[in-house]
Amino acid sequence: MNYYTSNPFFFALRLLRKATAMAALALPAAFFLMSPAATATTVSMGYGHGCSVADTNQVTCWGSVALPTLGTIPVRDVQVGRDFSCARLNGIVKCWGNNDFSQLGESATNPEGQWARGPEQAQQIAVGARHACALSYGAPYCWGDASQSQMGEPARTTVAKATVLAGLRGISHIAAGNGATCMVRSDRSVVCVGAGSGLAGADVEPRTPRTVPGITDALEVSIFDGHACVLRVAGQVSCWGNNRHGELGIPAGSGPLTTPVEVPGLGAAAKSVAAGNGYTCALLVNGTVKCWGTHFNGQLGTGLGPDTATPATGLVIGITDATAISAGKTAACAALEGGYVQCWGEGAGWSSAYCRVPGGLYPGVPASYGPYPDLPICRVPGSAAPMAVQGLGPARDAAQVLEWAEKTMPQTFTAQTTATVPDHIDNFYLREYPGGHQLAINGHGTPHLIYSGPLTAGQVADLGPLYQWLRKATQDEGHKSGLQLQAMPIIHQISFGNVCNGFVLPHAIRGGMNGLPLDLKTTSVRVESDAGSMEFPVQERYRMTVLTSETDWISQRMRREGEPIPPGMKEEPVLYGRTDACPKFDLLGQTVDVVVFYTLGNRKGQLRTRVKVIPSPTV
Repeated sequence: MNYYTSNPFFFALRLLRKATAMAALALPAAFFLMSPAATATTVSMGYGHGCSVADTNQVTCWGSVALPTLGTIPVRDVQVGRDFSCARLNGIVKCWGNNDFSQLGESATNPEGQWARGPEQAQQIAVGARHACALSYGAPYCWGDASQSQMGEPARTTVAKATVLAGLRGISHIAAGNGATCMVRSDRSVVCVGAGSGLAGADVEPRTPRTVPGITDALEVSIFDGHACVLRVAGQVSCWGNNRHGELGIPAGSGPLTTPVEVPGLGAAAKSVAAGNGYTCALLVNGTVKCWGTHFNGQLGTGLGPDTATPATGLVIGITDATAISAGKTAACAALEGGYVQCWGEGAGWSSAYCRVPGGLYPGVPASYGPYPDLPICRVPGSAAPMAVQGLGPARDAAQVLEWAEKTMPQTFTAQTTATVPDHIDNFYLREYPGGHQLAINGHGTPHLIYSGPLTAGQVADLGPLYQWLRKATQDEGHKSGLQLQAMPIIHQISFGNVCNGFVLPHAIRGGMNGLPLDLKTTSVRVESDAGSMEFPVQERYRMTVLTSETDWISQRMRREGEPIPPGMKEEPVLYGRTDACPKFDLLGQTVDVVVFYTLGNRKGQLRTRVKVIPSPTV
């Protein structure tokens, strides 16, 4: 078997020799790099700004509200409202921005933000137009604007200190909107307070908690301004409230509904729902996103078609691997499988450049394959098609994948003489090679790796999502790093909060010939077994200088003062990590592959080991 036929990169190209003909790529080959590497895991879009948190706990915000210094406590989530934001840092909450209604959790205003007093060990936060909430041990706390009884109390101007909503316990999910707070109870019913809930009688007696009729299987609830939606166990979506634009998923103009209606025509089960201003979006189990309702600002992401769409017609262009969604006033956003954030609509904070140019390519959208601008998928200055948020696009990963391609097929893709990465010009990252070979990655929609050149008879070939190629590049990165991984997965026989038998995964990484890099940071852990795979964020990271041997560096053995180093051992720094989670399936006694993902400066890598899952030691 020769080099080309055995090489995975060439094999993919060979499969695509007969790819549909498209316009040749003709873009400059300038490059830039953003650091450090990170993968977006959350996204939140509000009235004029948005934020995302990465697996490195790095926060990126765009739009009208600047991000303050949040300190060294790991940030787990950021949610945004109207001119203010709140972050969950481990279990505590900090808010910043406008404080006209004490929505920062204090009457005074600090440019660096305010700590919200009251909730301890917050598991979730929710931010509405002018009030915010946190969920702590099943109890909902809220603060800020209380003028519409959105805290379940008689209307008053503001509440500066987080207050428990009276009579409401056992809450599993909370959402805040404009003038209302809605919650999912542990029995999967939904209850709302506030005049803006859209439920019968809420405008007359807004402080009374009202159960949403007909919903007994809720997973999560979303409310913005005028309507609300519930994601149900089997993947259905049900909505109630205003329907001027068809935001409930049924024909527009039917008037406000106080009883939920099931959204028809999704075509697949949903795994998340987001209510915006006059529109709704659902993330489906296949990774696509559908939006329906008003399209005045391009917030449906469906192109320059009608001003509205239905769940059956509102497929967001080019998004095929979304993992999280959020809908705001005039724009919506999605976090993608590769850790990128794409937004569509107006006011979302990306570049104002045209979203389509002559010679452009939009993978997965045949109408865009022509050599001329295709107006049905472009709107200026906003975008009717998804555009990468600056700093959360594929630039870093494009560089790593192209470098990997050059090392994998040096005969075809000659290594570049400078350590640079693709410039983001006309929404593409592109590098040209001798002999007419070109590799590119699109910066809009789901990023794909694209080839054009002699291997496909001069045609453009779509090689699939970028993150699939990044996995190969990160595997090679880990192999050459010299880093070594040990893991000790344990199943506890006692449960985590009466939810499941706890799965604990400590792991340890030692350095190679060049030692343990100071900027090495683990981000997530994947467990692969015959039953499937699960991925969890790394919850603890710390370094220790310990005694190690060739077979054990996870035990954390410390050398006592004056004690000599035992034979066969050495003293070296080790990076430890830990994650606690509920497994999707029984792992006890199984031999599994443990994959730890890490970042090192502006590069990503992964390490792998195979180990048996053991029970926790008996006391």
